[in-house]
Amino acid sequence: MRALGMLLGALFAAALLPSLTPSAYAETVIEASSVVNGYPKQLTFKVTARSDSEITDVSLAYAITGRGSSAIGKPANPPSGKSMSTEVVLQVNSGASYIPVGSEFVYHWEITSADGKTVSGPEQTFFFLPPNQDWKSVKGEFMTVYYHGDKESLANSYLKAGVETYDKIGKALFGVTLKQVPVKVILFDNEKESDSARPGAGTGTFDAAVTTCGTKVTNDIILLIPVECGSTDRTDTLRHEFGHILNQTAGEGLLAKLPAWLDEGTAVYAQLGPGDYQTAFAQAARSNQLIPFSEMATPTSDAKKVGIFYGEAYNMVKYLVDKGGTAKYGEFFATMKKGQRFDQALKTVYGMDMAAFETEFLAAQGASAPRATVAPTQRPQQVPPTAAPTKAPQAPAAKSDGGEISTESKIIVGVAVLFVLFALLSFLALQMMANNRKRAAVVPPAPPDDPGPGRPDVF
Repeated sequence: MRALGMLLGALFAAALLPSLTPSAYAETVIEASSVVNGYPKQLTFKVTARSDSEITDVSLAYAITGRGSSAIGKPANPPSGKSMSTEVVLQVNSGASYIPVGSEFVYHWEITSADGKTVSGPEQTFFFLPPNQDWKSVKGEFMTVYYHGDKESLANSYLKAGVETYDKIGKALFGVTLKQVPVKVILFDNEKESDSARPGAGTGTFDAAVTTCGTKVTNDIILLIPVECGSTDRTDTLRHEFGHILNQTAGEGLLAKLPAWLDEGTAVYAQLGPGDYQTAFAQAARSNQLIPFSEMATPTSDAKKVGIFYGEAYNMVKYLVDKGGTAKYGEFFATMKKGQRFDQALKTVYGMDMAAFETEFLAAQGASAPRATVAPTQRPQQVPPTAAPTKAPQAPAAKSDGGEISTESKIIVGVAVLFVLFALLSFLALQMMANNRKRAAVVPPAPPDDPGPGRPDVF
C-alpha cells in the first residue's frame, strides 16, 4: 500500500508540473559573437541571440587589460522580439575617444528577457592590431614586440634593448618593478603607417617638420618605427620610450607629475647616448641661446628648438645624477612619488630651488652671463575693444618758456598717449591670438576611454 501511495503521488506531481513551470525557465541562447576591426576609427562588436521570452535589453560589458576600469556599451537600436542581431560600435581614435592598438579587450554580452532573467555570455578576448597584416611577435619576461614582415631579428634587438633599459633605469637608477606587464611594442614599417595609430597626429607645421620615431601612448604600449632618430642606434627609440614608462612608475603619483625636462631628460639618459641632441645643446650653450628653465616644464612647440630642448633636458638630468649620484637621483623620484611637487622635491633632496639649479647649471656649461630664472608673471588684462578709457593718464608736464603748457603741447601729448594705448591694445590682442594658436598646435585631444595616466609621449 505504501509503495502504491508513493507511485500515485509521483504521477499526480508529474501531471501538475507543466502548469506550475514559471516563465523563469525560458531559455536564452547567444548564438554568435564577433568583432569587426574598423581600424583606425572604430571597432564593431556584433551579437546574435534568441530567447523563449521576448528580449528586452542587450549590453556589451568590456574592460581593457591593465586600465583598471570597465564599461558598458549599448546598441544604437533597442532589441525587440525573441530573436535579434545587433551591434555596439566603439570609437577608438576620435576627438573624444582614444583606444590604442595593442589594447586587449576582455568582454561578454548580457541579454535580458521579458521574464526578468539576464543571461551573461562567455568571456571573450580581442587583441586590437591593424588588420590586413600578418602580425607576429617575440616575447620576453616583461615585454612583447609585435611586427609584420621579415623583421624577427630587428624585433629581437628591441627586446634586448628593453632588458638593458630595465636594468639601467628601472633597477639601477630607480629600484622599481614594473606594475603592468607585458609592455607591448608595436613595430610599424614607417611613419606613414604609424600615423593612423597615433592620437591626433599628422596636423600642423610641427608634425610636418618633426619625424615621430616613437610614441608612448599608455603605461604599457609603445608605437615605434625602425629608423635612427637623433642617434646612430635605432634601438634608442625603444630605450627612450620605455624610459618614460619607468619614469612614470618611479616618480608619478596621484598628485605629483613630472615636468617635461625631467621626463624627457631621463628618457634621453636611458639611451645609449644623447646623439645629435648633445650637438644642438652645445651650440646653443656657446651662443648663450639655451632655453630658460622657466620654459622647460612643457615641451617646446617650435620645431627649430626640439634638438635644443631634448639636449638641455638631458644635460639637466645628467648634472643632477653627477652631482649626487644615482642613489640621490632615485631618492628625488621617490620623493615626488610620495606627493611632493618636483621643485619641492628638488629642494628636499638637493637643497636648492630651480633658480639656484639654473645658476649652477649655466655656470657649469661655461656661460659668461648665467641667467636667473624669471618667474612667470600674470598676463596683463586686455581692455575690451568696446570700452574706451574714462580718463587718459597724465603725461609729465612739458614746460614752455612762460612756465605753462601750451595748447599745442597738450594736443601733441594727447595724441601720443592715444597712439600708445592703441598700440598696446593691438599688441595684447595679437599676443593672445598667437598663444592660442600655439596651444592648439601642441595639446592633443584628451582620451577619456583610455584612463591610463600621462599624455602620449612623442619622440
